[in-house]
Amino acid sequence: MAEQTNKTKTTTAAAVGAAALAGSAVNLAFGQGSDRIKVGVIGCGGRGSGAVRNNLDAVPNTDVVAVGDLFESKAKGMKSGLDREQKYKGRIKIGDDKVFWGYDAYKKVLDTDCQLVILTQPPGFRPRHFKAAIEAGKNVFFEKPVAVDPTGCRIIIEASKLAEQKKLGVVCGTQRRHEFSRQELMKRIHDGAIGELVGGQCYWVGGGIWYRGASEGQTEMDWQCHNWYHFTWLSGDQICEQHIHNIDILNWCFNGPPKKFLGMGGRIQRDYSKQAKEVAQFFKSDSWEKYNGDIWDHITTELEYANGARCLSLAAHLPGSGRVNERIVGSKGISNCSNSIQDLKGQNVWTYKGQHVNGMVQEHKDLVDSIMAGKPLNEGVRIAESTLTAIGGRMSAFTGREFSWDWLLNASKLDLWPGDDKIKPGAGHFNPIPTGRDPLV
Repeated sequence: MAEQTNKTKTTTAAAVGAAALAGSAVNLAFGQGSDRIKVGVIGCGGRGSGAVRNNLDAVPNTDVVAVGDLFESKAKGMKSGLDREQKYKGRIKIGDDKVFWGYDAYKKVLDTDCQLVILTQPPGFRPRHFKAAIEAGKNVFFEKPVAVDPTGCRIIIEASKLAEQKKLGVVCGTQRRHEFSRQELMKRIHDGAIGELVGGQCYWVGGGIWYRGASEGQTEMDWQCHNWYHFTWLSGDQICEQHIHNIDILNWCFNGPPKKFLGMGGRIQRDYSKQAKEVAQFFKSDSWEKYNGDIWDHITTELEYANGARCLSLAAHLPGSGRVNERIVGSKGISNCSNSIQDLKGQNVWTYKGQHVNGMVQEHKDLVDSIMAGKPLNEGVRIAESTLTAIGGRMSAFTGREFSWDWLLNASKLDLWPGDDKIKPGAGHFNPIPTGRDPLV
């Protein structure tokens, strides 16, 4: 990979012009006057089902033509569910021969004539799916996080550069960036409304998550992928999978990622031993502990930004009331990073009064509109940076080490991917629970 620097461009890149490179079928079609976009979905679980509906609700000119998932029931379930919804009548054009499942389902979706692909399989798969989609000439909407390790983030960055060359649209599921209220607020923060940024906090502290038992016909790898959240190589841990939303807001405030990381945390109450023992019995395994998952239940990170400001990140699945928000502090004021600014005494200075939109719908509208205008958005590098910020917090906590952004981006060799030859029905890929003193790779 080409070496990156701490000044990697973080603003959304807009490719210039409407003409496509040879092989970019979507833009060739637009050049011939088409006003519709064919959509394929890779990953038919809860988020995929939500994302495809967000896309259909966002604009009237998209049609769904192909779906794929690791599991047959998920792929077929998405088709049948969409077919039943009257509000999408005439826009669901998924033939029975365009419903795919298995570990190579993503390749089969990319081989169809879809022009935009929605990538919502587990984050561990996302770098390779994204790279394949861009190489196939597809515009992409993909969910966050977009990787689980520095190696995967570099794949995203390089593929995003290729997307820019091919004039392909790339938008990610950090919907807060597409909310009008936050956009107006950030303009003011960047214009100095609260002065120099001196600190802040961001939180995703909530309850626990699901745990799924084993089913007839599943192999260990199938089961593990069905329980992807519990394994760092698939989810990146909660700091990546959920807390990235809040971390991305801090990066937005500072117009870039932090320069230094110091993290800590642990696993004090995440226990699925009863279910794990049942899974071990199903697979006739003598070791049940590996089925208990390896992610932590709380990680706290100090993020130090380029101007010296230190911000606190709290990510956790713990009992209690919880908190999911952000707060940024400047030399002249404070903001909730959502819709208002207060002075240092807490008196309101500005509150957003304009139109409110659903960011999870608006992000699809922004993507499709940019493609149709011949100026496709490209958020790939920015989301790779925010993903890597979350990964940096996790790596610092897992190792007990402090390190810089430059080292993380350019020198870390961490690669959690088991290897293409191991991603198939059969044995799972299990790692021990991190100790907090793991080697820094």
